[in-house]
Amino acid sequence: MFDAGLIGDIYEAAAVPERWLAVLQSLAERLGAQGSNLIRIGPQGMAITSTDGVRAMTEAFMEQGFNAHNTRVGRLMERGAHPGFLTDSDLHTSQELATLPIYAQFLTPHRADAGAATLVQGAGDDGLILAVEGFSSHAASRTAARQLDSLRPHLARALALSAQLRMQRLSAAVGALELVSVAAAVIDPVGRIEAMNALFTQAMDHLLTQRAGALRALHPACDSQLRAAIVGLQAGSGNPGGASLPLRDAAGLARHALHLVPLRGAGHDAFDSAGAVIILASAGNPSVPGADLIRALFDLTPAEARVARAVAQGLSPTDIAQRHAASPATVRTQLKHVFAKTGVTRQSELAVLLASLRSPADADGAC
Repeated sequence: MFDAGLIGDIYEAAAVPERWLAVLQSLAERLGAQGSNLIRIGPQGMAITSTDGVRAMTEAFMEQGFNAHNTRVGRLMERGAHPGFLTDSDLHTSQELATLPIYAQFLTPHRADAGAATLVQGAGDDGLILAVEGFSSHAASRTAARQLDSLRPHLARALALSAQLRMQRLSAAVGALELVSVAAAVIDPVGRIEAMNALFTQAMDHLLTQRAGALRALHPACDSQLRAAIVGLQAGSGNPGGASLPLRDAAGLARHALHLVPLRGAGHDAFDSAGAVIILASAGNPSVPGADLIRALFDLTPAEARVARAVAQGLSPTDIAQRHAASPATVRTQLKHVFAKTGVTRQSELAVLLASLRSPADADGAC
């Protein structure tokens, strides 16, 4: 049923997470299903990657609030020790399949009430669920589950490796910033620290702490603003370019500026759901961040970083083209790439985003 080529693709996706969507869609189609969902579940919540065959349906499921009482996930988690795939009919009685709202009102009308899923340990306290969705019948899903069980050892190893590599990438990102003397951490959407470098760790004792796993500021006023910024990040509201605030120690002395830079783009990817980069900088620096820092934060090419920095300095695409002896069309293309990588849509938003990397004015002793 499953040839060496598919198994090779699975292990390739372990090292190159962008390949998972194509591999999992192909797997679903081989089994006669609509598509697949890859779900990462941890203390920060849930992140879902959907293949093309079920993406629109999954988005509608989430938007309509059915995930709030999702017995499919809950019951699968309860049977996490099961070493194979379980189907909807394994986890629910026939009466439940006919009457529970997620089935009667959504899954059955969308012909997605018959699926097969398994739980795999991720990185740390995260769990990964692979769900193959939309079989033609419950009998078909049970047959597919037995076939998938033979493939599960390969899937489990590859998914666990992807999760570990994700954590290594986060650690590498803050480590790279440390090389240019930037104290940095990565937080998830609810403020839990996922990775931090040694420079950031040094500031924790006198400026920051963790409460219930979440990042908090020691100074009460600063903590209120930090929590508000993180709540805005979680809700997708507030300043699209993040937030900046003077960070005071417990005695009220302004020591650093804290910059929260949202990680946009693939925010709902199961392997790329960190919420923001937190940067600590010495207070009072009014300069536009350097091109090297901009490049490191957003994975820009050198040319894209130069364009981004020029926009932050107030230059137009025409001005930038003249400065660098490039055509306006080239600059506009580079700017389009910058927008895509930073998650903004206009030059004004990009300027706000990069301005959030500058130390803000520290007036009147307010936080």
